[in-house]
Amino acid sequence: MLIFLYGADSYRRIQKLSEIVEAFRKKQSNLSYERFDLSDEEEFFKFQSFAGNRSIFDPVRLAVLDGFDPSPFKKKGEGLTASNLKELKAILKTHFEAKDLVIVINSDKKPAATFNAFLKSPTQVQEFPVLTDAEITNFIKRTAKALGFTIDAQTTYALIQTFGGNSWGIATELEKMTLADGQAKQALSIHKPADNFFPLVNTLKYSRSLRDRLVALEVILSDRKDEPAKVFNMLVYRLRDQAEANLLADYDVAVKSGKLEYEEVLLDYALH
Repeated sequence: MLIFLYGADSYRRIQKLSEIVEAFRKKQSNLSYERFDLSDEEEFFKFQSFAGNRSIFDPVRLAVLDGFDPSPFKKKGEGLTASNLKELKAILKTHFEAKDLVIVINSDKKPAATFNAFLKSPTQVQEFPVLTDAEITNFIKRTAKALGFTIDAQTTYALIQTFGGNSWGIATELEKMTLADGQAKQALSIHKPADNFFPLVNTLKYSRSLRDRLVALEVILSDRKDEPAKVFNMLVYRLRDQAEANLLADYDVAVKSGKLEYEEVLLDYALH
């Protein structure tokens, strides 16, 4: 049996994978479950051995494959060779309808066309694309509810402004909100736009007025005393175009290489 989980939204994809593994563990022993990283050729050989062996103690086994990439690598040790990929297809074909081995392929990319034959029934295929603007709001509400609290519209807006479609960031932030003395409302209050932080960051990012951008940066760093690194990361979450992505990437390299401080980066960004 084959299961393909793929898509850029790794948070929801990993959640689904965890559900599959947990359901399997409840029915079978831990010895019948293994995980392999296909970006490592040695891991592929281990998977090959696992798939080829049968167990009299575990009638059903589960193999999770990470690092799936259908493109063969040229250098040894840097991924699957063309020969390995051919063998992988043979293994998938053998277990396409088998019930004794469940193979879950976990990937951020859609399988290549050469794997289309394995994407048909009875294979289970589920895609996890980046959330749309409308879906993000529902995701925030569902995640907050699962954590035991109801989130208000202002805080939802603040999270979207901060994290965009980054479901990992949103979920992590919501989890933090439940940890402030056990009171979700206390944690939520620090994220409301009334604190001026998010409107100020938006001014820094979107305003066409040089004066307004510089004033916003001054308030953020001098009055509020927000961490410059935090402000920079906020800018990264909501990229407008490729040009801005390249600019922020260059800033990131400059900071990490010690050429600039975050304060200098933010000032240069405001002056653009």
